[in-house]
Amino acid sequence: MAPAAGGSKKAAAVRVLGGRMSPFTMRARMALELRGVAYELVEERFEPRKSDRLLAANPVYGKIPVLLLPDGRAICESAVIAHYVDEADDWPAATAAHSPPLLPADPYERAMHRFWTAYVDDRFWPALDAASLAPTPEARAKAVAETRAALRLLEEAFAARSSGAAFFSGGAAPAFLDIALGCFLPALRACERLGGAALLDEASTPLLSKWSESFVAVDAVKAVLPETDEVVGFTRFLQDKFGVALPN
Repeated sequence: MAPAAGGSKKAAAVRVLGGRMSPFTMRARMALELRGVAYELVEERFEPRKSDRLLAANPVYGKIPVLLLPDGRAICESAVIAHYVDEADDWPAATAAHSPPLLPADPYERAMHRFWTAYVDDRFWPALDAASLAPTPEARAKAVAETRAALRLLEEAFAARSSGAAFFSGGAAPAFLDIALGCFLPALRACERLGGAALLDEASTPLLSKWSESFVAVDAVKAVLPETDEVVGFTRFLQDKFGVALPN
């Protein structure tokens, strides 16, 4: 859905300031893809400094992603962006009007999607990030254990929310909580490869293992997620940048 930044296609009215390898940018982009909203990805660079464009669009945090609307307004934070994409009623009628909503209609289920999204961001992602980038082997081993514990809880959440369907949404298409967790699958697979141990597998988390296969097979997801090899290379770059102590 998103043309490459600087490509020959006419720029879409909706733009995403972000980075291809950023899981939070992936989350925002998947929301747009699933809702059928045309957009342009504008790659941000952070060296030697953050761009004036990013700092103007997100003066509070100075972080990606940022959703830039056609009228110039900016929306920050990936979960907030996904909420907006789902709830906005002024997308072209030929796009989002014909795609399923990202959040359930039932208020309780909507609350559960928000709750578990907060858990993913507050507990799961910091553990997974540290499993690759913590400075010492001991710290990374601790983070791996925390990641596995978080995945076990998310396995229970999937059983409760999915009603036996392929996705957290309980339907045939991914929705809000699916993209909230699914945006981290490339980082998870890269961590598994670099660490030599499975985190998400049929033995420990069979439901999530099957869910992950269904999720990455969705066209709107495939349009966004990078290949594992690319993420492995990026993770190695970060390990070198942050001085991660690796075994010889």
